[in-house]
Order: sequence, then structure tokens, then C-alpha cells
Amino acid sequence: MDPSPEFRDWANLPELPLSEVLRGLLPCLRSVHAFAAACRPWRRLLRDSTAELVRPRVPPLLLRCPAYHVVPFSPLVAAAPPFSRSYRLPPSDCVLLSASRGYLVLLRRSPFHSLHLVDALTGGMRHALPLPSPHLAYHYAALAPHSRLLLFHSKHAFFSLPVGDDRRRDWIKHSLPRAASFVRSIIEFRGRVLGLTDRAQLLEFHLDANPPNKSAQMLPAAGLPDATTFDRWHFGPHLVAAGDRLLLVLFVLSPKLGVGVFQARLGVKKVGVYALDMAKMRWEEVENIGAYSLFVDCAGRSTAACVDAGNCGVEENRIYIAAPGFHGWYACPPGLEVPLGGQGHGPLSIQATKRPPWPSQIWIYPRLFF
Repeated sequence: MDPSPEFRDWANLPELPLSEVLRGLLPCLRSVHAFAAACRPWRRLLRDSTAELVRPRVPPLLLRCPAYHVVPFSPLVAAAPPFSRSYRLPPSDCVLLSASRGYLVLLRRSPFHSLHLVDALTGGMRHALPLPSPHLAYHYAALAPHSRLLLFHSKHAFFSLPVGDDRRRDWIKHSLPRAASFVRSIIEFRGRVLGLTDRAQLLEFHLDANPPNKSAQMLPAAGLPDATTFDRWHFGPHLVAAGDRLLLVLFVLSPKLGVGVFQARLGVKKVGVYALDMAKMRWEEVENIGAYSLFVDCAGRSTAACVDAGNCGVEENRIYIAAPGFHGWYACPPGLEVPLGGQGHGPLSIQATKRPPWPSQIWIYPRLFF
């Protein structure tokens, strides 16, 4: 057999050494894309490896808005175009509902009444979908596994739609548990689709359940502070999978100062991290998340966990926050205690909560990573 490269069966190389080759390419996005472009089996291996091998070792890109300029955490991630680039996001009158699985989910109101999925890396429009109803107040949307788009409009119900299936263009209405508050984030954890409300309630979704009123169930968990003590919309809360652990980030607010109607808060007092004990269904506050670092996106309502990313300058046991109105990352350790009045005019101050959430800086990953 001729051993020359043109006669080698590159598509059928053993998976284990090929995974080591892929690991050696990280965190360079250009090299990862070149790996995926080699052949379909390599692209399939990349997709199968993204959750455990690839995504945790590549810090997310920062999309600075309204210029829509993509900035890598380190030159090792992306040193040149096409990743370090700017683009225009049509249309300009959209509201960001979330950054989800490599897309920006944008809501466009009258006279279009449509939902837009935009490639977060290139700005290319992939789908423009009609809303289930033009009269509802939609507050969050996300892509779930298997290309299911979830659209939330109240505490009591949400809609789902298979994206990319032209045979199924009708929205399906699902019920939410009566005790649930407003859903603000969706993640995948160990093959399960989990959700988090603004009150840090934990939900599990079964989107193929029949009837649809069984599509979501509450997962009671104890150990959290009262919902009145942490920020519920501007900063958090945030749910994230860090390896085999489920973590929760809360932005605990400072006590109110003043009397009666003149009471006011000064901003965030502490950035707390909680780990869920799955056996006891109890949240425990932790001050050390080990080798992991968390990247919190306030406007995009998403959080990523990175590990073994020290070569990019990412510090272990750190929380990196992308907050509206600020350029770059704000880094702090878990359990950071902010002195009373020490927030100043920074990203954790009460002044920061008055800044509009969009346009803002948000973090993104390429669609190839999902």
C-alpha cells in the first residue's frame, strides 16, 4: 500500500489519538475550524467533543456593541481576521433576548413582529421567524438541544418551535409550574435541559412530553438566600455547568439605606457562588471553584465555565463579568465582598443598573461549538 499522504485514509483515523491532536490545537479558533474542515468524521468528532473537551478550554469572545466588534480574550484564541472583526447587525431596531448556542436571539416589534436568529460571530441572519402572537410581552428566548427554540412570555407558559424543520412551522404552547417565576436562562447539564428563574428557582424541561402541560417541572432546592437580597434582572442570577458540578452565581445586593420612600441600595455587596448537592438538592456557598473560571454575561443571560485556560491568561478560581456599559472583563474571586460604598461608578454599582442592557458587550462562541 502506498504510504504517501494522498492515499492515507484520514477520515478513519482512531478517535483517541485524533482527540489528542484536537486538544493540541486549543485554544486557537482558526486551527479548530481548519480541523473541522478536513473531513466530515473530523467535524463530527469536534461536535461530539465540544462540551467536555473544546469549549471549556477556549475562553469566550467578547462582542462589543453597538460597534459589534469581536474581541478575543487572548491573541492565542484569535490573532487575526476573520475572528477579530466588526460587522453591522441588521436590523437596528431589535431587542436582544439572549445569546444562545452561537446565535443572538433578537426580537423585532411592529410592524414586523418577528424573531431573528443571527450568527453571533459573523452577523449573518439565518432565520426570521414570525412570533406566535404580536400582542405578548416576550422577555427571554433560547435555543435548546436538537434545534428547539424556546420563547418565554409569562410566568405561566412558553412556546417552542423546531428550527430548520420546514415541515413544522407552528409554535407549540407549553405550561410552566404555578410556583415558577420568570425564566431567565436555559442550559444543558448531563443530557438534561435545565432552566433558572429570576428568583433562582431550578426547573427541568421535557420538551417532548405529552401533554405539553407536563413539559416543565420544578426541582425544589434549599440553601439559597431570600430572592429579595440578590439582583434578579440586571446582573443575574446565572446557572452554569462546570464539569460535573452545577453552579449558581448570585449578585447579592447591599442593604437599603435611608428611611421610608427614600430608601436606596448602593449596588452589589457580594458576588456569591453556590454549588448544588444533587443528592440532597441543597445549594452550598463555595469560595473556591478549583481550576475553573466562570464567564458571566449579564445582557446575554449566559455563563460559561473554562478550565485549563491559563495559557490564555485566564486565572483559576475567578469570575469574569461582562456588564452593560463597560468594555472588557471585570474579574473577581468567588465570594467577593465589596466594602460599603466601594462600588463607586464601576460595573457593580447602582449606577450600572441604570444603563440599558442592550446594546451592550456580551460574550459569544462560534456556532461550530454547539
